[in-house]
Formats: sequence, C-alpha cells, structure tokens
Amino acid sequence: MKRIFLLAVVLLSGSLLAQPPYGSYHLLHTQSAKTFEQGRLEVFTNMNFFTRSTQWIGSGSPPAGFTATNYWLVAGNFALTYGFTDFFDMTLSNRVYQDNHYPSVYNFPGDLFLSAKLGSFDLMRRMLFGGLELKTRFPTGQDHNYPFAEYASGAVEYGINGFLSYFSDPYLPERSFSFHANVGWWNYNEAGKVLYEFSNGTQLKATKNSSALKYSAGFAYPTAMFDFRLEIHGLNYIEQPDSFVYSRENWTYVTPSIKYKPLNWLNVNLGVDIRVSPDENTTKIVPNKTADKYNLPNYASWKVHLGVDMRILPFAPPRKTAAEVERDEFNKRVEFFQEIIKERERSEDVQEELDRLKQEREAAEKELEELKQILEEEGD
Repeated sequence: MKRIFLLAVVLLSGSLLAQPPYGSYHLLHTQSAKTFEQGRLEVFTNMNFFTRSTQWIGSGSPPAGFTATNYWLVAGNFALTYGFTDFFDMTLSNRVYQDNHYPSVYNFPGDLFLSAKLGSFDLMRRMLFGGLELKTRFPTGQDHNYPFAEYASGAVEYGINGFLSYFSDPYLPERSFSFHANVGWWNYNEAGKVLYEFSNGTQLKATKNSSALKYSAGFAYPTAMFDFRLEIHGLNYIEQPDSFVYSRENWTYVTPSIKYKPLNWLNVNLGVDIRVSPDENTTKIVPNKTADKYNLPNYASWKVHLGVDMRILPFAPPRKTAAEVERDEFNKRVEFFQEIIKERERSEDVQEELDRLKQEREAAEKELEELKQILEEEGD
C-alpha cells in the first residue's frame, strides 16, 4: 500500500513540474555510461521551476501604471526505463506539462521522447565504461517554439550521444566516487516547418535544419544516505535557428545537487541550475513573450529541481540492517576475487599448453634435423 501511495505521488509530481526527461542511470543532467541490468524497470520524475516577481517595496503609493506581477516558468516530465539486456535499455518519456506562453497557456501533455541506449562496455578493468544512445523527440504537444526553455521545433527531432564513466572502485561502483562525461549531436529537422503564426494568419517557416552540440560532465560522491553531485551542461548551436526562433542562443549551466536514498528502491533528487552563460535575447520579428519591465533573456538565470526515482522491477526486498549490508558487500568482494582467481587459473592453463606446444615443436625440429643428417649420409 505504501508503494502504491508513493507511485501516485510520483505521477502527480511529474505532471506538475520537470526538466528534459532522462532515464537509465544518470545524475540530474549527465548520463552514466552504464545501462540497466536485464529486467530492471524504473520510474523517473523531475520538477523544475523559475519565477520572477515585481512588488512595490518603497514607501508610499506605487508609481502610476505600476502593476505587481508574479511570473512563473514551469515544466514537467515522466519517464520509464527498462533493461532488456545487461548492455541495452530503452526509455520512454513524456513532457507531461510545459508552459508555452501562447494563448493556450501550456502544453498538456507535451512531446514524447524515445531513447535506446547501449552501454556498460568495460574499457578498463571495470573502472572505465563507455556507452552510446540514440534519441528521438516526437511533437505530440500543441505548441512549440516557446521561450525560456530548450528549443522545440515541432518537427520529429533526433540525435546521438556518447558517454564515458569512471568509477574509483571496480568492486562496488555504485558506492564509489564517479565521473561522467557526455557529448552529443542533435538535429532539429525543422526546415519548412511553421515556427510562428501571427494573429492575422501570417506564418513564419523555418528556412533550414538547425543542429547543436550538447555536452555535460559531472561527478558524484556517494555516502550511505546521500550522493553529493556537481555538473556542468550546455548547448552550442552548430547551425543556429532562424532569427524568429525563441531560445536560439548557446547556453551553459552549473548544477550542484544532492540525492537522498531513504530506501533501496526510492531516491529523491534536489538541485539548482545556475546559468553561467551571458544574458542574451537575439530573437527578432516575433513579439516578446514577457513585459519589458522583466527584461528577461531567452534562458532562465536559475531553476530549482526536485525529482523522484523509483524502482518497480525487480521487487525490492525489505530494507537491510547495517550488518546485513556489510555482509553482502563482503560476499560481493569474495565473489569478485574468486573470479580473478579463476581467470588467473585459466591463464596458467593456457601458459602450460603453450609450453607443451613449444616442447613438441622443439622435439619435431630435432627429429627433422636428425632425419636431414641421415639423408645426407645416405646420399654420400
């Protein structure tokens, strides 16, 4: 019953607020190169928001024409990830809610995302792993090309991402310091697409397919109950969108975050995006979506994140005591060293076989030499 209640909370929180949807193993914005184990199913939600308000704080009456205003930027996502093998998982996610600042006010639901990830490739003694992901965005939301969020063209977008992950402890990677780096290419695929329509029916269509380089890097320092994390992530356009596109500038954020692990099947994430790229708004022709008094750039200066990750499959056992956890960790280390011993024994067997073949070859060469001498003597 408790799990059902928590799942309901997850679903509701995902429908209110969120960030670009991620699945599989990840920090807030940076993917791990490791994939889910076969049969693992998890639910991910994240919420983020930005707000800016104007209030009269001076003495006396406010100036003529002053209006107190509270401006909100809200989005929301929900994601499911399933591990098909130990090296392949897929994530289906939905931008459940997105403020669009059009007459419709918001997209509910928004766009659909599908990603396929190959990973957990051991590149160096179980400490360095590599991975690759293909991702597609389907325009199921009502409106696109909205400001203050990542560019959404309204076309079928797609991209490819590469991952590297380093873990300081090869025996218990999930409990060790880790560093992750991602780089990817994204195609907005919007040429010929209507990106804006004025109230009089005039349409602005994309003149090209824009594309971008996406990047992120971050580390995690885990403890028994908390993971402390720091990331940098951003986007640089390779082919910049048309001038009437909102959010057409490059951007970079730094994100400190913390993950709370109250149960072995439940994690709670809290973080803050802090924009370190310049204040820019190079959009032209289309109207400004906020009042001039806000003077907002095309990306929020900060965003607060709150999310929940919950494992559905395999069903989690009851929470273990500290002694049971230590015993399990000891058993894992014993199993790992047993595997090392087996590998060494196999190597010794191979070496013995090579030595035997070498001896047989030397004996055969000796016999050939003796036969050659016999033939030479008979010829004489």
